[in-house]
Amino acid sequence: MSAEMKARSESKRSDKMALWMLLLVGIVTGAVFLWTSSQYQQSSGAVSTHVDDQGHLHVLGVTLGVSSLTQTEDILQSKSDVALYIYPEGHTKAGLKLEAFFPAIADHTKVVVLLDVEDSELQAIAMRGTVPRLYPNQVARMNLAPDDVTSVHDAIVKELTLIPNLNVTEENLKARFGEPDRIVSIGEGQDQYEYDAIGLKAVISKEEPPELHFSNLKM
Repeated sequence: MSAEMKARSESKRSDKMALWMLLLVGIVTGAVFLWTSSQYQQSSGAVSTHVDDQGHLHVLGVTLGVSSLTQTEDILQSKSDVALYIYPEGHTKAGLKLEAFFPAIADHTKVVVLLDVEDSELQAIAMRGTVPRLYPNQVARMNLAPDDVTSVHDAIVKELTLIPNLNVTEENLKARFGEPDRIVSIGEGQDQYEYDAIGLKAVISKEEPPELHFSNLKM
């Protein structure tokens, strides 16, 4: 084989490899957002975002109001970072909240779950926790005592927030979930798309990453 023919053959091989890599990236990127599709049915053997006959919302395989933190870690195949947060008065979450953060699942997508714990127990956990660390946004974080870190894994997941590693636009949000029941402006360049049937509030902002917040309809 001449040098010229060999060069052409290698060039074609490189072009094919580049095309396959481009297709693979497109498939993976699309699959991550499709993961939260609300078709209210089973598709290709995987359960999508839907509400079951008991009124419980299923997201990423997690059943809000039913799944414990331990079960959620198994479902998402990731360990979580659990902490107690103190949200200031006037904040949408104002008060004590016990949250578990999953730093990265499926292409660096992030998940935060709110655990269903009585106020009296939250107060007790706070008494045993570390000194609060105050963030610039006035939200404070407290690390849990070792025994509480273990015990709270039995707590039930009440809400789930998905922060996809994708540029979620109004167009592809509607393509996945349909027309929202309402669109609310919650700040400059920040809109919230609300879907009552699946308890979804999706926030799209020009400056911040998108957030898809799912709340359990039974609680």
